[in-house]
Amino acid sequence: MTTKATNAKSAAWDLIGSQFWEAGRTSAKPSPEEIGLFLREIPPGARCAVIGASTKDLIEALIGRGAVVTVLDFSARMCTDLAAALPAGACQVCQLDITAEVPAELRGTQDVVLSDRLINRFSDTELQRGLTGMLELLAPGGQVRASVKMGLYPMDERMIAIGTERGCLQDFYRPADRVIDFAAAGEVLVDALLAHGQIPAPTLLDWYRGRGREKRVTHEDMTGLIAAVRGNGRALRLVEFSEFPQAPQTTMYVAEASDATGEG
Repeated sequence: MTTKATNAKSAAWDLIGSQFWEAGRTSAKPSPEEIGLFLREIPPGARCAVIGASTKDLIEALIGRGAVVTVLDFSARMCTDLAAALPAGACQVCQLDITAEVPAELRGTQDVVLSDRLINRFSDTELQRGLTGMLELLAPGGQVRASVKMGLYPMDERMIAIGTERGCLQDFYRPADRVIDFAAAGEVLVDALLAHGQIPAPTLLDWYRGRGREKRVTHEDMTGLIAAVRGNGRALRLVEFSEFPQAPQTTMYVAEASDATGEG
C-alpha cells in the first residue's frame, strides 16, 4: 500500500534518506539495550508497526524476532532506501503520514506500534494527531511504545542563546510552549549548527529548515496528551514509563488501547 504524502516536512526527509543510518550520529539511533526495551515480551508473529523508516536497527531487530513488521513513513525516499537496505519481502514498507487519516485497511491491525523519538519531530499541532494515528492502528489491547527526548536538544540551547544575544529569539522560538521553528531561524541556525555524524553541513541545514516547527515536550505534556487521545471510540491508557539508561532525558512511554472510558 502506498499513499501520497501531504505533509510538507516529508521533503526534508527526502533529502536525508539512508544517510540517517549510514552517516548520522550514533546517539540519534536506539542502542542495543534500548532496542531490547522496545522488544520486551513481543512474541514471534506479533503484528508490529514502526513509525519512521529511519529506525532501521529497531526494524531489523523486530524482523529478527519473527514479528510481522509494517513500516510507515511519510517520506518517499526514506521508504525506498529502507526497502533497498532490507532483504526482499522482509517487511511491508508504506508511505504514510501518521498525522493524517489512517486508511481503513490499516485500522485495528497492529499488536504493537513503536516509534523512537519520532514524537520529537512533531509540531504543536501534530502531536495529538500523531498519537491518534498510532491508536487507530492498534488492535484491541494493543500497545503504543514511544520513546521521547524530554526538553531541549543541545542545538536548541545554542540557538536560544544566540537568538537571545542578537535580540531575535521571538522570530523562531516560543518559550511559553517550547516550540522552535527551524525554518524561521535564518543565520541563527547556520551559526548554531552541530554536526550530525558525517552528513554534510549544507544537507543538514536544508534538512533542519525543511523540518520547520517542532515542539519540545515535557513529561507532563506526554501524560496529558496520552490521556486526551481518542480514536475509533477508544482511548490510550498509560501503562508505564521508564528512562533510557544510556540516553539522557529520554523516556519510553507504553500505552494500551482501551475503551473510551479508559477502563481497558
